[in-house]
Amino acid sequence: MSDRSLGFRSPTASGCTWLLLFTIACTWLGFPPPACGASPLTLRLAPEQAKQGGVTVLSIESPAPLRALLVRVGDREVHAPSPDGLARVMVLLGIDLEQAPGIVVVRAEAVDESGHPRSGQRRLRVMDAHFPIQRLTVPRPFVDLDPATLARVNREKATLDQLWKVVTSAQLWHGSFRVPLDAAGPAYGFGVRRIINGEPRAPHTGVDFPAVAGTPVVAPNAGIVALVADHFFSGTSIFLDHGLGLYTMYFHLQESLVQAGQQVESGQIIAHAGSTGRATGPHLHWGARLDGARIDPRELMQPLSPK
Repeated sequence: MSDRSLGFRSPTASGCTWLLLFTIACTWLGFPPPACGASPLTLRLAPEQAKQGGVTVLSIESPAPLRALLVRVGDREVHAPSPDGLARVMVLLGIDLEQAPGIVVVRAEAVDESGHPRSGQRRLRVMDAHFPIQRLTVPRPFVDLDPATLARVNREKATLDQLWKVVTSAQLWHGSFRVPLDAAGPAYGFGVRRIINGEPRAPHTGVDFPAVAGTPVVAPNAGIVALVADHFFSGTSIFLDHGLGLYTMYFHLQESLVQAGQQVESGQIIAHAGSTGRATGPHLHWGARLDGARIDPRELMQPLSPK
């Protein structure tokens, strides 16, 4: 996995540095970047509104081929494919399940092959997903962790916080994603907000599939195994890197059949479902993150290209 890197590769980074200086100059002069002479980019979103935890596809079109591109959703930078002299680039955007409903500005800044700055923006409407709320009362020892366990949980969280920062600059997936189980029943639970013993807890960031222990779990698309771990809450877990900031994850596994650094293809068996970690019975937890946004992995099963 030596080819995995943070952010853009050097050609894009140099272009983005130029864009940053350009933006600073515009701000200093008191104008927004377009008023400083940037030619327009045409931006389209499909769809133009998406619910919390959803995805949309951004299409960026330029009158001239591009050599550098920077995309932001609100104040969050997302990882776009290197334009490599293309006049049209498509970017998959994720909306975090806790993104506030309302309008979010999607902005693109670019430099074309002649060195001219270009920019454009589009408004994305985020819809309230109306996630259900579960209120539970359980024995205190079930939710209050002892110091040693809490320290373990914090170490595991720190590992994942670092993992999300690693962005493979190439897109590894192809087309739409598939369900990670054959003949899977309906998934449930994404975004459920739990209140345990009167205290709000973190929302459920994946979907759960009922599964008999030992059921094969398959990769829903091509990628690289970023991490195989045994974590307190999620048990035996696999994290797949699909490139450009997109990760999928598989929890409570009976066993992993892959190792970190291994390339996998869509439909390849990577594990067997189980009930390891904090689980009440055999099932598969399937989650996804896109540029840090916690999204419903089922959203990846739709056609991932604009109309």
